[in-house]
Amino acid sequence: MQRLAFWLVISGFFALGAIFGSWQVMMADLQRSFELSSGQLGLTLTLGVVGSFPAMLLTGRLADRWGARRLMLISIFCSALAYASFHWVNSYPLLLISIICLMASSGALDVGINAAAVNYEQNTGDTRMSFFHAGYSGMAAVAALTTGFLLFTGLEFRTVYLLVAGLLILLGFIYALSAKLDRLISHHQQESQAEVTLTSRAVLFRTPILLLLATITGLTFFSEGTLEMWSAVYLRLSLDLPTMIGAAGPAVFHFAMMIGRLGSGWILLHWRRRWVLRVSGIMAAVGILLSVSTLYPLIILTGFLIAGLALAAVVPIVFSLAGDIAPKQAGQVISVITILGYIGFLLGPSLIGHLADFIGLRLALLALGVAGMGVVLMSFKIQHSALDQR
Repeated sequence: MQRLAFWLVISGFFALGAIFGSWQVMMADLQRSFELSSGQLGLTLTLGVVGSFPAMLLTGRLADRWGARRLMLISIFCSALAYASFHWVNSYPLLLISIICLMASSGALDVGINAAAVNYEQNTGDTRMSFFHAGYSGMAAVAALTTGFLLFTGLEFRTVYLLVAGLLILLGFIYALSAKLDRLISHHQQESQAEVTLTSRAVLFRTPILLLLATITGLTFFSEGTLEMWSAVYLRLSLDLPTMIGAAGPAVFHFAMMIGRLGSGWILLHWRRRWVLRVSGIMAAVGILLSVSTLYPLIILTGFLIAGLALAAVVPIVFSLAGDIAPKQAGQVISVITILGYIGFLLGPSLIGHLADFIGLRLALLALGVAGMGVVLMSFKIQHSALDQR
């Protein structure tokens, strides 16, 4: 049963990776299809993230009340419908609606799978958070390369949305048939407990250590989201490189994230978490500087690789620490961290897009180096926290 629960949880990370790995490669096709400037595309993505906030506020509560599997089930079907809708959108208002629906449903899936991962760790004693997040990165890399290959062969990019949506629907049926695994991946509250939880959400938002962790998450999400969403656009449109090289941008980044997350468990056995965060921030800044310092694709991709390796361990560390803060409210704690951390996603697309309109996307990417140094500075505040005693 534990092995089945493990594969059920990681399948959710695979699903999210498939969604965004393919989405990021096709971002350039969407921009070109709707004739959007970098600033307009950034604003559109930002509005999509804003639209996802109400769903994410609700879903943390539902994960604790209904169970993480049920939330995963509902959100993956909603994600499939939202993703498929991109096949038919033919106007900017419809595009914006589809992006909002996708960000809301995938945000709910993100909360659900991370709540399931925290519950799995607590119910089984099997610490696999880094491995779960490596599954997301690995599948995103595979999806990016596969999407790039399909586009290279001449497949119309809108058809790819339908293919991915079909895979999500199949996985949703598996979730529907897996109720017996609830005891391992969900934490069920009694109604009275749920009522207490509702009144304590404001307390969670005011918890200093939680706000600190959310700030680190936000800076990391800013860097991750920017590289995921803009790397293919930078390579394909700004540098006018072939489709497969453009697809290699997010693919290399996700592959590096996967390797980094798989190796982070060993690293954390030897280094304190605050030191991992400091080194991660510095390496991320170095990787970005390397990527924008040249026009040679191999060196650019090497910079993306370094940045991905650097950022890999940050969010899994933060989510595990967040689960330690309130172990019986994993869903809500994860949703609070995710909501506050998503401010990085909220600011990232719009900031990078508008900077790109004024100074070019190449120079705009330097903002990621600043975010990396921000992670370093925030890590010093964890130094005396009881959460960093190992």
